[in-house]
Amino acid sequence: MSSRGDRMVQAMRLRGMTKQHALAFAIGVNESTVTRWKNDGPMSVEHAVMLCTALDISLDWFLTGAGPIDAPRPQVAPPCSESGFLASMRQADTALSEQSKLLLAAFIQSIVTKQQGL
Repeated sequence: MSSRGDRMVQAMRLRGMTKQHALAFAIGVNESTVTRWKNDGPMSVEHAVMLCTALDISLDWFLTGAGPIDAPRPQVAPPCSESGFLASMRQADTALSEQSKLLLAAFIQSIVTKQQGL
């Protein structure tokens, strides 16, 4: 199994980032820090997340080598049909406090007003 440093180098190559200083700049660390990571030196969770974001890679893959290299894509909700919207509003009506309902109604009204150009 490859080391974390090997996976970092692999991801850099895959993403066309051939220079360590480019990655260091993208994350906001010194180039020596990237060199240390490349040699499997200590790394904070925050820096691991920033590195994975900069390289668009999976944190699981980077840390453990398990799973696909590509970062998971956010699930996009399917377009909401009118009946789905109304069902959601019915659920909100039973789940929300009166104050929350008033705020939600005001928010929706502000969107509708803006859309109508009023």
